[in-house]
Order: sequence, then C-alpha cells, then structure tokens
Amino acid sequence: MSSPPQPDSLPTSAPEKFPVDLRNIMRYFASAVTVTTGAMDTGELFGLTISAFVSVSLDPPLVLVSIRNESTAKDLFIRAKKYCVNILSADQQKIAEKFSLSGEGGRFQNLDYYFGKGGSPIIRGCIGYIDCKLVEAIAAGDHTLMIGEALDVGYEKKDPLLYVDRNYARIENPKRD
Repeated sequence: MSSPPQPDSLPTSAPEKFPVDLRNIMRYFASAVTVTTGAMDTGELFGLTISAFVSVSLDPPLVLVSIRNESTAKDLFIRAKKYCVNILSADQQKIAEKFSLSGEGGRFQNLDYYFGKGGSPIIRGCIGYIDCKLVEAIAAGDHTLMIGEALDVGYEKKDPLLYVDRNYARIENPKRD
C-alpha cells in the first residue's frame, strides 16, 4: 500500500495557468444544428451555423444563441436587432456546411428561403424556426450571447440534424405522434 505524495514531492514549478478546454468534453454533447439568419434594413442578408442555442424563458418567450466575438456576423446581428433561428432537418447538412464557412459571401445563393414577420430569412424545409427581435447582447468571454424574444415560430415533424464529436449526425425517430 503506497502513501499519498508528500507536499515536497509535488512539482516545484507549476504552469501559471491551467486552461480548461471545454471543447474536449462539449464535443460529446450532441446538439441540434441551427442556421441563424438576419437581414439589415438595406437588404443585406447574413447568417451562420450555430449549435450553441437554447430556450431561456417561456414567459416571455426568449431564446439565446452564442456567437464567437471574432465572427463578422456578431456585429451585424447587433445592428439589425433581429434574427431567426432555423433548426435544420437531417437532409440539410449542405446548408449547415455552407453557413459554417468564413465570410458572408454567397451563403444565400441558391437557398430556398422567405422572410418572416420580423424581417429575417426563414429557410424552407427546416424542422422549425424562431423569428426573434434582439432583446440583449451580453459579452461573455470569447463569445457574445444574443437573447431574442420570439415574435413567431413554425415547425413540422422531421428528423433533426445533429452535431456531435465534430461530425454531423442523424437519428431516426420512429415514434411520431
């Protein structure tokens, strides 16, 4: 039976910082894939693939998306004061890939969409959408949390597109009500 290490046997020079890389654990947390879209009053469209999305409150109806501060879309969402969370279906992986590329150019080219009540693009064929007005943008580390109030929602029963372990995944949901 060995005894626990004594204080003088511990390393004498420890790193100044012990970084916690959440990616190593969060990559195993399966999440729905969304494309969050917006539109400026000038007609400029923008959007990006986001898997960091959550419902915040039912009364009032609030949702949150988390956007990297270095993303060009972050400031566009703040200036537009609106966004739409499009929850992608299993057959929309190519859309997720297109909106995950850097830069805004060409993302809406050949995309089937229409404008929601709040003025943001809604992607046809998605499981559902939550059309929001921006209520608050909160800086949080290397991301900005965009809290939006739902103005309108729409949905249909379809299999979701998921993201887990740095890959897109699908599940089959045999139980349909």
